Amino acid sequence: MSWDEGWGFVQGDRRQIQTAVLSGADSEDPLMLPLEAIELDAFRRHHAHDTFWCGLLLGGCGLQLTTKLYTDRVCHFAHYPGPDGHPHLCGRRARGVNSADHLYVKSAAAAWLRSRDLQADFELVQPEGAPIGSVVDIQFQHRGLRVHLDRAVQPAWDEDGREPVLGVSVPVDRDTLIDCWYVHRIRLNSEGTTRKVRIGTEAFARETEWFALDDCEVTERGLATPAVERIVKARTTAPPPRWPAAKAKKGPDVEARAQVLLRQLASARKVESVVVVHRVCREIAGLTGASSATQAELVDAVRDARRWLEGQADVRRELFARRDEAVTAQNAQQARVLLARANATAAHDRTEDEGRIAAAAADFVAAQSRMKEAADAERAMEQA
Repeated sequence: MSWDEGWGFVQGDRRQIQTAVLSGADSEDPLMLPLEAIELDAFRRHHAHDTFWCGLLLGGCGLQLTTKLYTDRVCHFAHYPGPDGHPHLCGRRARGVNSADHLYVKSAAAAWLRSRDLQADFELVQPEGAPIGSVVDIQFQHRGLRVHLDRAVQPAWDEDGREPVLGVSVPVDRDTLIDCWYVHRIRLNSEGTTRKVRIGTEAFARETEWFALDDCEVTERGLATPAVERIVKARTTAPPPRWPAAKAKKGPDVEARAQVLLRQLASARKVESVVVVHRVCREIAGLTGASSATQAELVDAVRDARRWLEGQADVRRELFARRDEAVTAQNAQQARVLLARANATAAHDRTEDEGRIAAAAADFVAAQSRMKEAADAERAMEQA
């Protein structure tokens, strides 16, 4: 037991430290130590002029770390001994490979938003006394995301302007999945000495679909993956009957049906589903027998939806034009961003020209990815 400023008396933790930050105690630049000796040799050569720290943003003591190489067990970071030669006792609680995930999330999200010319404020908040690293707040203009990497803080589903994104260990109940239609999840995969962010979309009775961050977009509704429009379309399209109808049944109350259609129209616009907006407008046009007040409400809603669809058509034309220009200019980053956005919001009813542009962009992005992978592999071999 020893005294550690900021922690009080702490018990020495014998678990091995797998993450650190570069250059200083208050750094936000994380890295993960390779577990195998042969990989640690290459790591040491690559970082020969760097220093490693038990970062304050990792919940650490702020002192410098060294690396320990073993052939009979996993390699790890370690504190230097104290002046008396005894092991340093650190109160850091999170020490495993995922203990710097909040810093990886912040770094990856910042780079992703910059590639889309978006600015955001990041905060490693500690609501309800949660340990640092449990929650990452990402605030855009008028909206934001709250990333829950563990169960320390209960997600709030009714908080305006802040959408929860859940770590894989954070539970979500059936009613929430049904009410929200879908929720987003986040996981981080180890790749070399770093961690890569993946975003998942989970819906009731559907498996979670996972995507690279570059495949996701920020829209007026918040975070959107390529799965969102498919989920929305499935929720708002009635399934075909499994058996022939024995006899006609009394239809639903016209007023109630009108309100259902109005809600579906609002939801479809919220998630930018052009296909569903078109379909609901057609259903509203075929609805008869509503009161004059309800009929006026339906007419206004359809009029607004038509104006919105006109705007979306302009956005779609600009999107494909910009994607064509990006491929012509060999701008891989821009082509990748525009391809992800088009796949998320404009995958339906493509014209021949749009199909050609989409195929060319997909081929170009795939070729650039293969070139990058080959270059990364070559650099890794040179460093080894």
